[in-house]
Amino acid sequence: MDPLEHASIPSLVYLALSGEPTLAGLTALALGAVFPDLDALAEEHRSYLHSLLPFLPILLLGLHLGSPFLLFALGWGSHLFLDFFTGVVPVAYPLSRRGWGLSITVTGPGNFRIRAEIIERYPDERHDYRLEIGGSFALALLAILTAIIRLH
Repeated sequence: MDPLEHASIPSLVYLALSGEPTLAGLTALALGAVFPDLDALAEEHRSYLHSLLPFLPILLLGLHLGSPFLLFALGWGSHLFLDFFTGVVPVAYPLSRRGWGLSITVTGPGNFRIRAEIIERYPDERHDYRLEIGGSFALALLAILTAIIRLH
């Protein structure tokens, strides 16, 4: 999942569910949502910042301090949640490199079937990333337009 998707999805949820969304809250949420991908600078992409070990203390701190720290932590949590469906999340990295994810396959319409499978493997080694902007760009534009309407 690319950074535009990671920032747009929780932003749209925040804009839809918050009674009074703020620019500071939206910014904190979006920054938190893309923050875990900074571990792409490490040897493995989904490593340190995709682990629950650094995330849980930040979440607890956010619960204590409130917004915008809580929104940053919720953005980070949304990133881990979304990555669970697009690969593996190593929940105890660096204590264990093993990660888990969920693969859902839908086939049909003739032989309609839904198959869910737990994935268990190690994260991929770091590699050069190529960011293709297509549907995620449209999603980002939708989030920006929604923010303009809701924050105006």
